[in-house]
Amino acid sequence: MPSSRATAVTVLPEESTSRTYYDRKRAEGKKHNAALICLARRRCDVLYAMLRNGTHYRPEAAPAPAAA
Repeated sequence: MPSSRATAVTVLPEESTSRTYYDRKRAEGKKHNAALICLARRRCDVLYAMLRNGTHYRPEAAPAPAAA
């Protein structure tokens, strides 16, 4: 059975919106599992907004994250 780290690396390509979000959470000091939970929540929020608005996923339309 693959480890959760190996699974995350498989699911998160190097240059993707999800990978960028995951890396940002890791840089904030979150452990691997906590960063994955944040990512899952983010995906659920996006899916809910798409269903609510009747829209399709358009990653280029996503707003840029605010600078800290």
